[in-house]
Amino acid sequence: MKRQAFTLAEVLAATGLLLLMMIPSFPVLPRARESARQAQCLDNVKRFATGILLYAYDYDGAIVPWFKIREYPGQPLNERFWIGQLQPYLHTQLLPPDPGKTYTVGGQPVGMHRCPEWTLERFLRGTNMPDCYPQAWEWAMPPTQIFAHYAVPFAMAVRSGSGTIEDPYCQWAGSLCYPPELGGVTRYLHEIKRPQETEVLADGITFLDKGPAYVATNGGGCESQKIHGDGSNFAFADGHARFIAGNAERYLDTTVEDGRTVWYMRYFTFSMP
Repeated sequence: MKRQAFTLAEVLAATGLLLLMMIPSFPVLPRARESARQAQCLDNVKRFATGILLYAYDYDGAIVPWFKIREYPGQPLNERFWIGQLQPYLHTQLLPPDPGKTYTVGGQPVGMHRCPEWTLERFLRGTNMPDCYPQAWEWAMPPTQIFAHYAVPFAMAVRSGSGTIEDPYCQWAGSLCYPPELGGVTRYLHEIKRPQETEVLADGITFLDKGPAYVATNGGGCESQKIHGDGSNFAFADGHARFIAGNAERYLDTTVEDGRTVWYMRYFTFSMP
């Protein structure tokens, strides 16, 4: 007669064998989850890149400003940030402000403004690295509200640096829609010499400081280098997005200018050919 059951010893032996087979896979599971979170964040960055190009199409090639002037009394800050200006193109969710305020106390990013792997500790760890700007944001922390786990470049009217390897040139491709008399500047896609290597959005932070008194957007450079372990996601002016390992400010290139070889930050100097 064919046996229809297993003995207890056989069940225990089989269970032990299965556990032994599974042990090598245990360390893989956290890495797989981390990779999935990074992929979700990269997908968000790609969608933002599309939104930036759609905005430019409607505004004669202008790059979306990180912040714009107030259009009416009590206008929510999230409408004035870049996230609000891209909302019509991406149909993203904006967190409603608290009654009588222009912000939400303790508010956190929602929808695609949130990166599942982002933490404030990781952002500050990157900022406080010796090759970045240690303690630069301590005065602003903790934020009253974080609007996005991403950032667009701040306006930069002139090129900085001296062109040496120790002090390379840098000029971000960012806009600031203040009136010209207040020092505002609008950048256009046609100004960008190397769109495939010029950052227009990256992992970072868009927030209201602890005051609350100041708004800020920061990221894409050395500050975001620890958000995904050892690197961060970037969107470029040609619409593509990718992960860059380590401190992205340390990727340098050279060109010849006025008869001398000069160094510049590859991803943060739109004016260099």
